[in-house]
Amino acid sequence: MALGTMCSAFPVFLTGALGVQLADEVGLSATEIGLAMGASFAVAALLSAPMGRVAERLGPRLGFRLGLSVSGATMLAVAAFGRSFWQFCVILAVAGAANALNQPSANLMLTTHIGADRLGFALATKQSGMPAAALLGGAAVPAIALTVGWQWAYVAGAAIVAAALVCLPVDAHGRAERHFSTTASGARRAARPDLGVPLLVLYATVGMLGSTSAGAMVGFVTSGAEASGLDAGSAGLVLSVGSFVGVVSRLFQGWQVDRHGILPIQRLVWLYGLGGLGTLLLAVDVPLTYVIAPLPAFAFGWAWPGLFNLSVVRNNPSAPASATGISQVGVFVGAAVGPALGGLIIDTAGYRALWLFGASTLLLGCALAVYLRTRIRAASGLVAPAIAP
Repeated sequence: MALGTMCSAFPVFLTGALGVQLADEVGLSATEIGLAMGASFAVAALLSAPMGRVAERLGPRLGFRLGLSVSGATMLAVAAFGRSFWQFCVILAVAGAANALNQPSANLMLTTHIGADRLGFALATKQSGMPAAALLGGAAVPAIALTVGWQWAYVAGAAIVAAALVCLPVDAHGRAERHFSTTASGARRAARPDLGVPLLVLYATVGMLGSTSAGAMVGFVTSGAEASGLDAGSAGLVLSVGSFVGVVSRLFQGWQVDRHGILPIQRLVWLYGLGGLGTLLLAVDVPLTYVIAPLPAFAFGWAWPGLFNLSVVRNNPSAPASATGISQVGVFVGAAVGPALGGLIIDTAGYRALWLFGASTLLLGCALAVYLRTRIRAASGLVAPAIAP
């Protein structure tokens, strides 16, 4: 599942990692590469809610297979036809549509296959595919792009998609039938989320604030470290080590929630708050802070997505795919806005202003998550909702 999730994000992360090669051989500027990547996340945000309903209707296996197949096809299309800015925009936009289907399909598959006592760790493992895609994209540059050519990096990505398709379970569609209801005419209709749309929009807003900060941090922590005085090699290690710490923290947080029965939204509040403080430390903007601050910034500020989805699916057992399709809109919007707005902030006010902005979005998200927790309690009438399956 983590492999499939990684493949969903691989087309856009690989494009970012190959920025130098695409600039030299295709003629794309840094702005054009950023816009093409933003187009992918923008389309994903636009289609996330309807794709959640599609996943409910198709079932998780068929939805995930369809989305992954399109993801693989887009990487082959980039390798074969990606020779201009507009071609990259169109192809990555299609990849974004596939990602919008893959995310709720994967969430639905996990909820129908994994017991409630292990679902936190399972979702954390699935969400680890995103930072893993960033790590693998960086590794593809020296291993493939600089040896046989950048096109073959996309071909290798398509081969990984094929491996992920082979590994998918074969019975997920049948087990997802409990998410369907039947109309008077006998037609199948996807169930509706248990929480109202306003609460899901509130979830999406919390996710948007977190992913805006994460997108800016992932996009610019390397260049910020180099601008502060670190050499290029050390600056690159800042992102690699930070991403690794983020993966480990995601898995640990999921395991702890399962083991100790912690309310996911409560742990998310702490992660946002501590991540905001770690990002605030980056605003000191000297070489030493780029060595120290990324550890808490990534360990907390980018470790929340698994718990975020866990909270959504536990509060919407009737239609987890539809619910996460709505909540994921905010995550995709933040992923698109973070790098674009971060670049504008750097150009106008510098890196210190960027990290102050990133810290403020996480701390605001922390406060909003506290409010969301109280709204969920009021809506459900429970003292501690979403702990039991």
